[in-house]
Amino acid sequence: MRRQGLSFDQWIVRAMVLAGCGWLLGCASGSDSSSSDVNEVAKASMALADGGWLVQCPLSHTLADDPVVFPRQPGASHLHDFEGNTSTDAFSTYGSMTQSSAATTCPAESGDTAGYWIMALYKNGVKIDPSSPKDPAHGAQFYYRADNVKAGTEIRAFPPNFRMIAGNGHATSEADNPYLGREIYYGCSDNSESGKPKAPVDCSTGIISLHVGFPNCWDGVNLDSADHNSHVVYPSSGVCPPDHPVVLPRLIMRTEYPVGTDSSRITLSSGPHYTAHADFWNTWDQQKLDGLVTRCLNSGTDCGTL
Repeated sequence: MRRQGLSFDQWIVRAMVLAGCGWLLGCASGSDSSSSDVNEVAKASMALADGGWLVQCPLSHTLADDPVVFPRQPGASHLHDFEGNTSTDAFSTYGSMTQSSAATTCPAESGDTAGYWIMALYKNGVKIDPSSPKDPAHGAQFYYRADNVKAGTEIRAFPPNFRMIAGNGHATSEADNPYLGREIYYGCSDNSESGKPKAPVDCSTGIISLHVGFPNCWDGVNLDSADHNSHVVYPSSGVCPPDHPVVLPRLIMRTEYPVGTDSSRITLSSGPHYTAHADFWNTWDQQKLDGLVTRCLNSGTDCGTL
């Protein structure tokens, strides 16, 4: 998601300008006007394809709780790292999670008091925090985008108290977590990996990344489901299916772990590397979330980092 030395969107602009030179306007050599025109077209296209925002929320706490899967059952889950809302635990409710605007590791002005959590990660049996020491630049980052649906698609904000899980924490093989290597993948902090690896890779930075992309086509009715994912699906060819017609923001959770340059012997609290998954509970300041969706996603504007 991030590129060393350039922001995500600067890389998009660069790529589209280069593409534009090849097929859009020809980019006549030495023509300043052509170059300027291509740049403007690229920026406009980028905004339509990638409106949204980024929020950085360091690790808050670690518990063997999962209030979505095991509500009111402390210790019933495998270990999770919680980011965002600082009050999240087995006994959390929508009311408790929205009680204080200050109860978050996200920037206070963002309005993001949502609950995010992900299974813990280990190297040689030793837990590695997703930020060690805590550093927003190498901790948890949450991208809210619209770049997997067709330009002009109307995006709806997550409704209050909406919950979902991405990935299969009970997978017994890579095939059993079908979006591994597509929506869920490992990488390096400098994005030097090739493709979307299904397993941790060796990184010269000594910091690996894990990306979890959540489904964003909703059935429009259920705030949750028995399996915590059947009420949402991923779009296909930029379109949501008729049985899940409501388009939500594309939420991508990126965590980074300083494991060293050798990424062997990495396991997760849920099991092997292929059990990667994460949870989301929408307890945002709803008015601020609604405003961001209107201002950033539905207007095709990149609002940067909150």
